[in-house]
Amino acid sequence: MTRILWTQKQDAGPSARQYPAMAYDSSRGRTVLFGGLASGDVRSGLNDTWEWDGWNWTQVADTGPPVRGGAAMAYDVQRNQTVLFSGVGSDGHFKGDTWGWDGRNWRRLADSGASPRINFAMAYDSKRQRIVLFGGQHVVGHVAADTWLWDGAAWSQAPVTGPSARTNYAMAYDSTRDRTVLFGGNDETTDAVLGDTWEWNGSEWTKVSNFGATPCGLAALAFKGDNVALFGGRSGTSSHPGVTYGTTWTWDGRDWTLRQDFGPSPRYGPIMCYDSKRGTLVLYGGVSGTGVFLTDTWEHSEGP
Repeated sequence: MTRILWTQKQDAGPSARQYPAMAYDSSRGRTVLFGGLASGDVRSGLNDTWEWDGWNWTQVADTGPPVRGGAAMAYDVQRNQTVLFSGVGSDGHFKGDTWGWDGRNWRRLADSGASPRINFAMAYDSKRQRIVLFGGQHVVGHVAADTWLWDGAAWSQAPVTGPSARTNYAMAYDSTRDRTVLFGGNDETTDAVLGDTWEWNGSEWTKVSNFGATPCGLAALAFKGDNVALFGGRSGTSSHPGVTYGTTWTWDGRDWTLRQDFGPSPRYGPIMCYDSKRGTLVLYGGVSGTGVFLTDTWEHSEGP
């Protein structure tokens, strides 16, 4: 079995932050990063836009969506734009707006649809040309289990049931098997960490595994061309973080496999996407087990 070999590329670029959003623009070959919180206080929200070309981070905008952390992004291949939704503003209010980035400008796409939320994820389903959104925290103390789809013009709710209500889960689209993969997170009722794996086929959710990768929340998940890779996460909650992980797992549609323990230091809340042009995962930042905001950038390669 080949190993996943991580290499640190840079420790400079976007300033230290928590809960930014990131996605890979496959048309332009750029990883796009937006916003986040400069500290644990929502009043520290950012609205800068950065791009990674494989060698350097470049700030490309400081206007666009209002400041926020906890938003999610996905790249819409059909419409050639990075789509950003929701997050929490510096006033503590959750945002319900949808924005698109074309590489030069941000444009507001919608002000309604899915309810505002944080601690959620989105993935682009290339077969059905829809962005998939699931669950997350709608308001303080309320977590949902709803599924929404973005068609480039509007959000529509899918009338289905699936994973239990949760936050801090990880999600990515497996284009080889045409499935959106969802893993773990924190349970709505108990806040306990989850270790179940679900897949969305465009019409329904199916639980495909109850075990494998270590149960965790705030991990990063991305499809890397042949399977789905999971990195980092924590075993606890915001009040009791528990163990912070620095392990890499892969999901092939049937089993989770522990691939490599050496690489980025343990962290929760990193963001990760797959640079399909260069064939590498890109991972940025996160928070260490001692609460330090990290600013390092890592990439992976395959080795024997």
